[in-house]
Amino acid sequence: MADQTANSGNAKKIRFAPQGEIYVADARAVKELPRDCTPIAANDVFKALGYVDEGGVTITPSIETDPVNVWQSAVPVLYNVKSASFQIKATLMETNELTTQLFFGAKWVQAKDTDGSVIDGVWRLDLKSTPELDELAIVVDWSQTVDGVPVRYRCVIGRAMISDRGAIQLQRAENGKFELTIEALDHSGSLGYVLTDDKVKSDPVTIPIEVTLQPNHAAQGGHFDVVGRGFPKGETVTVTVAPNPEKFTATAKAVGEDGTFTIPVVIAADAAVGTDYAVSAKAGAAEKVTAADKLKVEAKTPTV
Repeated sequence: MADQTANSGNAKKIRFAPQGEIYVADARAVKELPRDCTPIAANDVFKALGYVDEGGVTITPSIETDPVNVWQSAVPVLYNVKSASFQIKATLMETNELTTQLFFGAKWVQAKDTDGSVIDGVWRLDLKSTPELDELAIVVDWSQTVDGVPVRYRCVIGRAMISDRGAIQLQRAENGKFELTIEALDHSGSLGYVLTDDKVKSDPVTIPIEVTLQPNHAAQGGHFDVVGRGFPKGETVTVTVAPNPEKFTATAKAVGEDGTFTIPVVIAADAAVGTDYAVSAKAGAAEKVTAADKLKVEAKTPTV
């Protein structure tokens, strides 16, 4: 049987999209794009498009490449990016102001009679011979519940345009549908992004920041090591001893790639005996960390 906690062969990692919604907004009206998976409020600048047909939403990121061929090889030595795209495709089921305006590429206005008077209750949508394409921002949400907890995904495109529209089929037994294909545009070097609160990555292992003394006792004129772990790599560490810091000498040292360091500390020959010394290490702008053990300085053994 597959391990249900493993990263592979885990049935609980299979995802569906039983719940979902598409939201659009005028790209010029969006001051800030979503940064998390929090549900969009009803009064937000993004508006929901409502029901989508049972085929759901198709999200297609694609990259078109050209091979780089050379004389010395029968196969390409690399591929160069020719074009990239990020596409959203869906068929909208509701007939309302938002869906019809998106589909026809025009705004509803009140219809007027030949004399210019408004015709009450009648609306008109004019299709121009030279249509203007509006820039949209689009958000696609989908989610499912796993072990009683909602798992949410969100696709965000900051700039997009409708690149294709399907035909409306007017039938007696089937509702009208609005098929739209939306293509992402460049947005400061980005086509879009995907957010999730799913456990797609393991949580990083947090190593506690600590300082230890090895050993925690040494004789006058001797030395001991200050050993640290969990510190930011590359930062310069300084060691201080209190009281009487002038009786201890330590050279600053950079934290290693693994977040550890070892700094030897030399004790003066006349350092006071019987005092509990607090030893601390400080890396860069971070708070200093004090060793849990106190340093004990022992009297130097006299030579005979």
